[in-house]
Amino acid sequence: MKNLIITKSLGVNLLIKITLSFFISIGIYLTTSHTFCVIFINNLKNISIWVLNLICFGIFIAAIIVFIITFLLLVRREIKYINYIEKQVKFIANRNLGTTLEIRGRDELAELCKSINYMSLELKRSFEKERELENTKNELITNISHDLRTPLTAIIGYLDILKNEKFSNKESEKEYLNSTYNLAIKLKKLIDELFEYTRLSNSEIKLNLESVDINVVLNQLLGEYTPVFERKGLKIIKDFSDKELIAEVDIEKIIRVFDNILSNAEKYSYKSSDISIIIEKNNEYILFSFSNKCDPISQESLAKIFDRFYRVDVSRASKIPGSGLGLAISKRIVELHHGQIWVECDGDTIKINIRLPINGNTK
Repeated sequence: MKNLIITKSLGVNLLIKITLSFFISIGIYLTTSHTFCVIFINNLKNISIWVLNLICFGIFIAAIIVFIITFLLLVRREIKYINYIEKQVKFIANRNLGTTLEIRGRDELAELCKSINYMSLELKRSFEKERELENTKNELITNISHDLRTPLTAIIGYLDILKNEKFSNKESEKEYLNSTYNLAIKLKKLIDELFEYTRLSNSEIKLNLESVDINVVLNQLLGEYTPVFERKGLKIIKDFSDKELIAEVDIEKIIRVFDNILSNAEKYSYKSSDISIIIEKNNEYILFSFSNKCDPISQESLAKIFDRFYRVDVSRASKIPGSGLGLAISKRIVELHHGQIWVECDGDTIKINIRLPINGNTK
């Protein structure tokens, strides 16, 4: 009802001003006509009929002019406001997106300004988002080119040695073949992870949600990692019960998240140290905390740790396998579940926290 009143207020306002202008002009017309009639009666013999008609027409024209001038004076505020809107719209159209108009009153012009302001801000957001996507695309292409070129250059070098038989014996040939094969596997893994990240970045991607016992999933994954950890002297410390822990998740993607985090812990942890896993639950969320000991990480690096292709230790990046996409993929998967993922560092202890809603549709 309130919106209806606002919508009609400009029309009502104009109607009132038209009526007021009409009555003012009619009042002047009647007053002038009355005065003329008195003069005409007193001078009946001295005024001809055509002069009388001419004077009446002049009075009528004067009344119309009074009506127009009165109406323009009454609506001058609206006219100035319309001119202001026109000027600001042209200013916005000249790539000044985000500019807002002053809201005056509560009529249709005010509503029009609100719509223009919304349009201006939305266009600015869209333009900034498009520019950000363009920068992201360029950055992604640059990073891809660098990460693909390194193993590919090495593969070409080894293949050149094998093709031209530049090796000295069978053992060297086998070594070059193994190196080429390992680099090819690394290249394939990088391409696969890049494809997965690109697919997950699609805004239309749908999750295959199902009720899953997270405890069972995580314990099975830890069982697979235990031999790998033991070879490096790493010990798993579990701080959660074996009770059923049901949540609606895309099981395949959540396993990928846990796998990426455990893989990072295995790569970067100090030898003969502990990897701690804590699970806490309330009525809405499950909180997972993965802690391990490694070289201290600066606050600047912590802020970028989930960026694609980011590697904390640049000097060790070539020695440690990985694409730099693992945590970026994990973050995207958690966000698709309407959850949160963040990292904390206290001295040589780094902790990655994941908060997942029990109901997959919870935002």
